[in-house]
This record gives sequence, C-alpha cells and structure tokens, in this order.
Amino acid sequence: MAGDTAAALYLLAFGGLYTALRYSATFSPHVVSTSLGLTCAYTLCACATTAAYRLSPWHPLADMPGPRAWHLSSLWFSYVSYKGRRHLILDALHAQYGPFLRVGPDTISVNSPGAQHIYSGAAHMPKSESYRAPGHKRQVAMFFKQPSERLHTERKRVWSGLFTKDGVSQLLPVLEKRTYDLLQCMERRQAESPDGSIDLTECFYHWSYDFMGDMVFGGANKLELMKNGDPQNLIMGGKMAIVIVDSIGQTPWLMDLIWHLPVGGAVHRMLLLGAQMVHTRLQVKEQAPYRDLMSYLTADGKIHVDDLELDAVIAILGGSDNTSITMALAVFFLTTEPRYYEQLRAEVAAAFPDPNAPLEHDTLQQLPLLEGVVMEALRLGSPYFLPRVVPAPGAHIDGRFIPPGTVVALAAYSQQTDPANFYPDPLSFRPERWLPHGLGPETRANKAAIASFSFGPHACIAKALAYQEMRYVLARLVLTMDISPVVAFDARAFREGILNMRTTVLEEHLMVRVHRRPGVRIEGFLH
Repeated sequence: MAGDTAAALYLLAFGGLYTALRYSATFSPHVVSTSLGLTCAYTLCACATTAAYRLSPWHPLADMPGPRAWHLSSLWFSYVSYKGRRHLILDALHAQYGPFLRVGPDTISVNSPGAQHIYSGAAHMPKSESYRAPGHKRQVAMFFKQPSERLHTERKRVWSGLFTKDGVSQLLPVLEKRTYDLLQCMERRQAESPDGSIDLTECFYHWSYDFMGDMVFGGANKLELMKNGDPQNLIMGGKMAIVIVDSIGQTPWLMDLIWHLPVGGAVHRMLLLGAQMVHTRLQVKEQAPYRDLMSYLTADGKIHVDDLELDAVIAILGGSDNTSITMALAVFFLTTEPRYYEQLRAEVAAAFPDPNAPLEHDTLQQLPLLEGVVMEALRLGSPYFLPRVVPAPGAHIDGRFIPPGTVVALAAYSQQTDPANFYPDPLSFRPERWLPHGLGPETRANKAAIASFSFGPHACIAKALAYQEMRYVLARLVLTMDISPVVAFDARAFREGILNMRTTVLEEHLMVRVHRRPGVRIEGFLH
C-alpha cells in the first residue's frame, strides 16, 4: 500500500473512531484523547509485531548478517543514502559481515562478481520500488520502473533511434561547438573573477546542460548556462531531485508522503521544468539541422505528453550529470598529479599535431591513456546502488538462495575498488593500469566490474555517446589549456568531500586557473 494512502486511511480511522465515540450512548468528554490513544495503541502494536517479525528467525532473510537496526526499517538505509557516504559505509560493513549484507527489512547488498547476473535479461529481475516514478501517475519513461517490461522495451526502442551511428554522428558537430563554447566560458569567467580562478566543476555542469538542451530539444529552450549562468538553479535543483528519489526512494512509503510536502519541491520543480521545455519545443516550427531526441519521441504521436515531459527530465538529468562529474573528477586527478596531465597531452598531441584541427572520434577511441583516464574517473567516481527485485521462485547468487521478493543490489563501489578486480593500488587513480603493460605483470583491471552505466537491458542507452563526450572534451582541454589548481586548493578535502546519491555532490569547489597554450585558437568556432 502506498504511504500516502496508508496515512489517509489512518486519518479516516481516527475520524471514524472519534465519530463513533462522540455519538455513542456512553459519551465521554475525553473523546478526542481516547480516540487518539486507541489509534496510537494500534499503531504501536502494529509496529511492535512488524519489528518482532523482521528480527525473528522466521523472516526469509533471518540468516543474512548485517546491523540489527537496519533489519527493522529501511529508514536507516534512506538516512545513510541521503548523507552521501552509502558506498563507503557498505564497503566497511561488507568487510565486517562478508559478501552478503542485509541493509533493510527485505534488502540485501552483495559484494561479489556473481551479483552482476541480477542485471542480465536472463535473470528477469525488475527494478525495485525505489525506481517508481513519484506521484502515482503511472507514467512510462526511461529510468523509472515500468508497469511492464514490454513498455520499457518499446520506449527504449524509440530512444535508441538517437543513439544509432547515424544519430550520434549528427550530434558530433554540436558537441564540438559546445566544447569550444566551454573553452571560451572558462577564459571569460577567469577574466571576470576577482582572484583569477574558476570553479571548473560549475563550468562542466553548465556545458553539459547546454549540450543536453541541444541534444534533447534542438536548442529550442536556449538554456545557455555557459553564457548566462544558472538563475533558475537548474543544476542543484536537478541534483536535489535525484538525491530525494535515490535516498528517500529506498523507503517507498516515505517517498509517497514526501511527494505532498515542501521537502519534495525539488522533484516538482524539475517536472514542471520538463513540461515547460517540452511545450516550448513542440511549438517550434523551425527545426534544428540535426535530429534531437524529441523528434524521435514525437515521430508517431503515440507517446502521451505527460510521458514526454518525464522523459525530457530524465534525458536532461541523466545525460548531464554523470559525464560532467566524471570529467571534473578526471581533471581533479590529472591536475593533482601533473605527470598524468603531461602524459595525456603528449599522447593526444602525437595523434593530433595541430591543436586547432578537428578531433576524429575513431582516433580518440584508440588512445590508451585517454581511455585509462576516463575509466579510472568512472571507477572511482560512480559507486551507484542499483536495486532489483528477485522474482518467484527465488534466485541463487554464488550458490546462496535468495528468496522471492528480496531487493538485491551489487555493491558497486566495493567491486570497483576490490584488489581482486583492480590491482595494485585499487583506491588510487592510476590510468596506466589500463595500458597494455599496466602496472606490472600482476596488474588487474577488470572492466566488466565497472557498473557506471549499469548492465543488461536497463543499461544506460547513451553509454557510447557519453564515452565520446568525455574523450572529446578531455582531449580538447589538454590540447588547448594548461590547467592547475589554485595554491590554496586542498586535494585531500576535495576527495573526502565527494558525496554520492545516484548523483555526485562535491562539498568542495574545484578551483583552478587556466592558460591558453601558444598557437591555439578558440574564438569564432561555428558561430
């Protein structure tokens, strides 16, 4: 039962009890306190019996180890998720309790390569209720839990038109233009800064929203955050919406209540923004010189406008967040260990001697150190929690039976920093581990263990484009700019301030100074 429905029934029960007592033959002047007392007594008894069952040896997950308080309620896990250090806490708990960890009344985390199977099509494990679209509107949209697998497959087929080889090739000139816009944005903001520094993460955020505005809406909404800043608070508003869905969503009944309260305002605002952007795009008569996502979603007129609005929000948030933060983390690692920055520049410059020439994507894909930089930033920066529901009659993971109805997720961060998958220095940024000779004869770099874009039928449909974006922007940056942290930059505080709640929030700013390299031109490109 939905949380808001249950709350409404409790209020009705209280009202019914009050009415019955108020008009009974044995009327008491304490009818309100009596009604309230009886309602509270029932609630306490219900909670007590539920708690007793969840802690009892008869519960299906009774033999799963984990903190006893977490067995009682998913509220603990929602709190841990909201604080942004869920991946670190889960990693520590797995070290204490082993590969199988009970993190809620019906939820387990599994730190084992065998858990990857839960994401495969063969496993037939649907997304958990934490993916349910808020508001009980039963909208069909990518990312969120669908009423049926058929609806997900049909919507994915529509989206996939944009991500074919031809669809992506139409976006590459837009990517190139927006990257030059980014370079000009960095220089302009540095010139306007009182201390001659810029927040590079903010520049990446604004770049990603501008590019997504082009990709999703053909530029119809003219976001232009790199030029105008973010007066609508799109970036942090979007991140807060993701945080709420990811953390509060681990307790679905609470998410139902939050939807009706002011604290859920960030989600409402993003949905309203999506609606406004969709309607603006639908009214545009002059189309962009390339096909945007909306042109595919509206091609046959079968997708309801409510679904279009939610798909638009998913595309903007999903398409901007992971790439922008991964590039920010890559530059953080590169600039705090400058030898990697110089090595990457040397590799890219050898492939593209003219820093002003176009960057061919087929060539970029073949640069091993560039690929290593991207993979290391993803490995260390995307510790996502991706829960699935075990269907009847249950499933086996590493020989252990998991009862039907159990919510199960791979401990992604633990796998991505496990010495069995990445060795040596699994907690360090070492892009050379991905090169042919790695870090020595005992090097391990298990690409299959990285869950940044998920796996199976629900894997990110835009994965290939995201890789192209990151390769292109990083290559153009190192060819064009010298980038160095400001003197007061605290690298340790920055890394300790990386929080993850299906989006990444940085407690510290990535403050840098940039200097254009000799002979580089960035003005007037494609304008």
